[in-house]
Amino acid sequence: MLAKLILKRGTNAYGYDRAKIAKETSILGLLSNIFAALLKVILYTFTGSISILSDAVNNITDCASSIISIFGIKLASKPRDRDHPYGHGRLEYLISLVVSGIVLSVGFQFLRTSVEKILHPIDIRYPSSTIVVLIITVFIKFWQASLYSHVAREIDSVTLKAQEKDSLSDTLITLVVIISIIIEKFTGKNLDGYVGVLVALFILYTALSLIYETISIILGRGLTEETKHEIKSKVSTYDGISNVHNMMVTDFGPDNIIVLIDAALDYNLTLEEAHNIVDKVEREISELLGIKLIIHADPLGSSSAIIKSVSEDLKKIIRESLNVYSFHDIVLEDKKIYIDIDYNADAVSSLKEKEALKRELVDKLKSIYEDYDFEIILDPIF
Repeated sequence: MLAKLILKRGTNAYGYDRAKIAKETSILGLLSNIFAALLKVILYTFTGSISILSDAVNNITDCASSIISIFGIKLASKPRDRDHPYGHGRLEYLISLVVSGIVLSVGFQFLRTSVEKILHPIDIRYPSSTIVVLIITVFIKFWQASLYSHVAREIDSVTLKAQEKDSLSDTLITLVVIISIIIEKFTGKNLDGYVGVLVALFILYTALSLIYETISIILGRGLTEETKHEIKSKVSTYDGISNVHNMMVTDFGPDNIIVLIDAALDYNLTLEEAHNIVDKVEREISELLGIKLIIHADPLGSSSAIIKSVSEDLKKIIRESLNVYSFHDIVLEDKKIYIDIDYNADAVSSLKEKEALKRELVDKLKSIYEDYDFEIILDPIF
């Protein structure tokens, strides 16, 4: 219910105000983390349990994460300026790295402390209210994860997705602590240090997962396969557009994702006709999917007899090759023909293999067209 209220409050005439929504969500997360951490710190003062303390400090780091997110998302939403013409959206990814780094350092610290507790155990007395209080914090963290999940999915926020995963990990951590306390009450075995190690490993795993995911985005992970397929299929539904291929993605932040694709248009269209088709598709798909779509138009067909002939022979060559999928952009300049080839990048990966594939294609074409030179440009398909 609160997630819907936050999204409603953050909706304006232009759609979602991501900064406002993320800020209000992070503030709710901050308040709930403070409450959960306070309950666990109080328990620690009565028990001296390292597993409960590590769980409490983990919640305190979540408070720091929420604070960083609140200020970071505000910075990321700053408009474009002269020095940053594509905006400041990538700051959101850097914020996620900072949050993950904090979580990682806490994990290492408690791993060390927990190992010391295993080597030098102390007796612990748990008040009867301990389990009840910890169960309350489990419900708090589960509600928190649900809130982050719902909002992150709606506004596509990497930072909130990171906090969602962290909240789910916290839920599991607290459940493990509860189980260890129950076992200790019935068996008398001191599991505090061992559970502390397990909690620390949970924290480290969460942090490393978030770091990997964020770095993948910064390095250019691109869009999901589902989103790529959706873009290609929707563009292909427009009259005059065919053979959509060669998608490139540049991510300047969740609100500024630029997608460049090639699409074939009939070669005998006038420049004005081709422009009108492309402009319509770019405008409508960009608005529909919340991206900035740019289409590079390739000619479908050719008035050149040699290009038509090469195209027919290429089709035969491709049918005989396991690692070549298709071709496009055949350009004739004087006596040299340039051809873009889509190939199996999983099977042909090394530089040596790529050069061998180019030579194979050039040799086959030269055997047919001795008077022409060929330049093969390989486009990877994964």
